[in-house]
Amino acid sequence: MNANCFKRLLIELDHTAAAEHSIVNHHVDGMEYLCLHRSDKLTVKLYFIDPTNVARPENAYLVTPHTHRYSFESTVLVGRLQHLTFGQCTGSRYDVSEYSPETRTRSSLGECDLEIRSRDLHGVGSDYWCGISDIHTLIVPNDPVLLGLVQFGDAAETSTVYLRKGARMDYPQSRKPTADEALNLRNRALEMMEAA
Repeated sequence: MNANCFKRLLIELDHTAAAEHSIVNHHVDGMEYLCLHRSDKLTVKLYFIDPTNVARPENAYLVTPHTHRYSFESTVLVGRLQHLTFGQCTGSRYDVSEYSPETRTRSSLGECDLEIRSRDLHGVGSDYWCGISDIHTLIVPNDPVLLGLVQFGDAAETSTVYLRKGARMDYPQSRKPTADEALNLRNRALEMMEAA
């Protein structure tokens, strides 16, 4: 979906309804998403990634490599990022777990190594696709990123996370934004897209 489609949804957005399905501190502290449309078959949202607010070393993965319960397409609307995909291989550098986001629980599936299959740089207007079996993560440079996401309905009950041995999986202090915060996110997205 291109930037004009995301802008149209932002202009028509009911920020009170959007707040019900949006998240502050999603995946990691400092990353928000604003839900523009939600149904069982299709969800459209914007991810705000401000690296200055995300505690991680420079050039580190934004989140641990993982799969999703749904397929999706992401479009870079502002900024740039690297999208990495992986394949499993023999080894034991990663603990593999089934993950349920609603309960934030992991169930061990064993261990493996991961090899990078692709490392693609994406700038404004560039997009990428992830299916439910794709293992992926992002590397975000020091500048803010606005990422549009078109997400299809869940096709699996859980996702899979790959946590490097000895690492911790910290859970952010996630919460729903207030209606005013959702309106501020909407306005910020429009300003960021105008400046891009």
